[in-house]
Amino acid sequence: MIEAITQQLFDASQNRQVCRIQLRGEPLSRVIHPYGICQTSGDKIVLVCWQSLGFTGAKGRPGYRNLSLPDIESVEVLNQHFTVDEGFNPDDKQYCDWVYHV
Repeated sequence: MIEAITQQLFDASQNRQVCRIQLRGEPLSRVIHPYGICQTSGDKIVLVCWQSLGFTGAKGRPGYRNLSLPDIESVEVLNQHFTVDEGFNPDDKQYCDWVYHV
């Protein structure tokens, strides 16, 4: 299952397609721009993304999120495209080993 989700997110990021994801235990989905998957400096495997809509603890504001990859239950690739935010820095020290990134 995690392999299929990783593949969907990889394909969507390569095509710069917006996704709707559902995380385990959350009542609402999230609309995200998938930037990549990596291991963090805290040894977690996360989806690095820009979240534009949906469930969040950040007072509903759009912004960067590092979401636990194992918690993603489903991915729906939408027929919308995104551009990568200029502030995205894949060399940031919080990111250790990238599986891939835009």
